Amino acid sequence: MNKDHLSAEDVTRAGEVLRKTSTGLLLTGRIRNGKLELDKETLKEIEKRFPDADRAFVAMNSPFDPVSQCA
Repeated sequence: MNKDHLSAEDVTRAGEVLRKTSTGLLLTGRIRNGKLELDKETLKEIEKRFPDADRAFVAMNSPFDPVSQCA
């Protein structure tokens, strides 16, 4: 694994662990060209858990870490 960039497989594995151990909604994706792009699995999970929802939300994250640490 490149220490400066997580592979899609790394993100998928991390997401699986978090989905199994957290009670909240896990959003995974990336910011590309200034726009948020949610992963397909995230979109499927939202559709499954909130099929008829019309909700707004606020998400806050710590600043992007330029030197991410992998577990």
